[in-house]
Amino acid sequence: MTSVPQTRNQQAVDAGIDHITLSVTDAHARAAEFVECYGFEVIAAGDTPEFTAVAVGQRDTVLVLLQGRTDTHPATLYTARHGDGVSDVALRVDTPLRPALPAFGDVTHTFVSRTAGEPWSLPGITPVRSDRTDGTTTSTSTDTDTEPARGHLLHVDHIAVCLENGELEPTVEFYRRELGWGVVFEEDIHVGAQAMQSKVVQSPGGGVTLTLLQPMAGAVPGQIDDFLKKHGGGGVQHLAFAVPGIVEAVADLGTAGVRFLSTPDSYYEDFEQRIESSGYPVAELRKYSVLADRDHDGELFQIFTRSEHPRRTLFMEIIERRGATTFGSNNIRKLYEAVERQDLA
Repeated sequence: MTSVPQTRNQQAVDAGIDHITLSVTDAHARAAEFVECYGFEVIAAGDTPEFTAVAVGQRDTVLVLLQGRTDTHPATLYTARHGDGVSDVALRVDTPLRPALPAFGDVTHTFVSRTAGEPWSLPGITPVRSDRTDGTTTSTSTDTDTEPARGHLLHVDHIAVCLENGELEPTVEFYRRELGWGVVFEEDIHVGAQAMQSKVVQSPGGGVTLTLLQPMAGAVPGQIDDFLKKHGGGGVQHLAFAVPGIVEAVADLGTAGVRFLSTPDSYYEDFEQRIESSGYPVAELRKYSVLADRDHDGELFQIFTRSEHPRRTLFMEIIERRGATTFGSNNIRKLYEAVERQDLA
């Protein structure tokens, strides 16, 4: 028999993601990017003496673009240290445990309880009326005449977190102790002389998944070290969005302006031997630079965006799962190669 980890409240927090807050220097501009390029719609907004905020939503995903308007506002302090980035992963619970819980780096977890069917809102952020006939929402505050991309994103598949060396185990213990979450996958990943350790923590019901990564002691510095240096410490490296069909999604997102990392043609040379029964023709995957992997449960397809962050830190992942439950570790080498080519471009 295995015991369920207990939180300070003596129960595991079986939460889903209510919303993800990105602290930014220009909330309207960042919101416009998610609307135009990723097919989100503006669902709520707020403008107070302390902050400006725009909430964008797509199916089960809500992102809050939060801009501080005072020197002491948390969003102002966050962007001064890290630039634009994820500052809070808010968890939806039946009963809020506390206002906020420091998690890793400068990222927190807030706890939100909602009544079913009510319009999405937060203090100071109120719902925005949808005035498009197709059900999406426009907002003149985004200053765009561009037709938004079609919405392919289903939900947040996972959130990738980079940690300082030595912080992996304490962070895992934090999630076990404070939230009652467990480790569902772990591995050491070697890329030439570079290496990193990974553990995946997940809420009991599987509604929230975090892939925690730290550089391996003694290894040659790699992409995780580079993130930590440019970001100014631990934080969210990328958000992975699940889609029902990756080729169609990547084609539409690319047309809407999302830039993806390219994959070398050599990756596809022995593809049919590595992935015996891919659901896509190799030519289609090659055309859109989509990576593929297989585990004992099935296949997954993934691609990573080029980082548009001035520090080359935060980026996005698009992922389609066909039964697979792991995270494409066989493609990590390809991701490293692509990121390194981007940095040289």
